[in-house]
Amino acid sequence: MSSFQKRKQVPLPPGTMVSIQSKQPVTSSGIPSLDHILGGGLNIGSVLLVEEDKFNVYSKVLAKYFLAEGIFSQHKTLLASLDDDPQDMYKKVPSPSEEQITKDTPQNPDDMRIAWRYNNLPQVNSEQNSQTIGHNFDLTKPIQQSVLDEHGGLSWDGNDKHEQPTTMFSNPQFESLLHEIAQVISQSQKMQLSDESEPVPCVRICLTSFGSPLWFDNDFEGDFIKFLTVLKAIVRSMFGVCMITAPMHLLQLLSETFPAQIRNLVDYSVQLEAFAGSDKETNPIFKEYHGLLNINKISALNTLNAFTPETTDLAFKLRRRKFVIEKLHLPPELQESEEHNAPSLPCGDPKKHLLEF
Repeated sequence: MSSFQKRKQVPLPPGTMVSIQSKQPVTSSGIPSLDHILGGGLNIGSVLLVEEDKFNVYSKVLAKYFLAEGIFSQHKTLLASLDDDPQDMYKKVPSPSEEQITKDTPQNPDDMRIAWRYNNLPQVNSEQNSQTIGHNFDLTKPIQQSVLDEHGGLSWDGNDKHEQPTTMFSNPQFESLLHEIAQVISQSQKMQLSDESEPVPCVRICLTSFGSPLWFDNDFEGDFIKFLTVLKAIVRSMFGVCMITAPMHLLQLLSETFPAQIRNLVDYSVQLEAFAGSDKETNPIFKEYHGLLNINKISALNTLNAFTPETTDLAFKLRRRKFVIEKLHLPPELQESEEHNAPSLPCGDPKKHLLEF
């Protein structure tokens, strides 16, 4: 009798799948175009850093997408913030869109008669990926209160401080937040142990405006680096992902090397460079976009090579219903000026015929 036994395949929780590129379990960030850029989604056990725009407008949109994906995928979700009310932010989370987006639909060349030169360019903004994961959300449809009551996430606003005195941080808020994260992970592990037939629940941690002036203390830089080091180790050991939005334009004022130290402690780092308040806002080249998306880091998790996106020239725009990331390109010339079409005139009287001298 053979001693070979077929290994049982552990089912993945909802909202996760095995990536084609890395063969690792991934989950959606809530934005299909961002998932496409990062290689199909966020690897389980990874930390995503979103470097906020100066007015903190578009980074909040990304956080809402991240939370919405967690709620509608029935993930264990935790939102922590000292600047915003987490409960109020949960109420502004969008709902899934009713529109069904067709994947991998071949385009007819007649559909792009004017911009014919772009027919063969890759669709970076596409939700046109054969590998589908997550939801498509509509920003005009806020989440229903009944759904929020049933599948709503947990929150931390800094009011419930840890009872034990902190010895690692000079600011007790960092200790309190780590204690809250540990409790969420412990609860998810107990849920899985109570019913082994169920898949391991996925955990989502979202820290918004982390490192804002409300976090400042005597040893802020040391506390910040210690917290990220411990947080990364915690996320690595759990089945889940973490998103952090941080005002890097303020943190870089503390030290020139501080932003580089922060990026070294995360797995993904993307920067939102909004055009509002800058010279690019009135530049006709960028009239169709609201800002640039700069990729500062993509790590290789459990693989030899990190995923390389098709292009790093990316821009984003916030439409009425959704947030889209596209490949940055110059607008096509739709018509030429009369001066360009007219032949150049020689010196002399402009009223004379062109052949007269």
